[in-house]
Amino acid sequence: MDKYLRPSRNAQKWSEQKEKLLNQFKSLTDKDLLFEAGRKFEMIVRVSNKLGIPEPEMERIFQEL
Repeated sequence: MDKYLRPSRNAQKWSEQKEKLLNQFKSLTDKDLLFEAGRKFEMIVRVSNKLGIPEPEMERIFQEL
């Protein structure tokens, strides 16, 4: 299979983590969890603001996935 057609291992892992977050926090959407390289902190801030969870706690949740 062509390497450009397979998702990277990190992409597969993020997909699994994203599904866990969507199941845990029903108000989140795919758009909320849009991951862009180099912008993880911005995503954490966006999600923590939407959920009303302090950023340090949200970072801990992400790390525990």
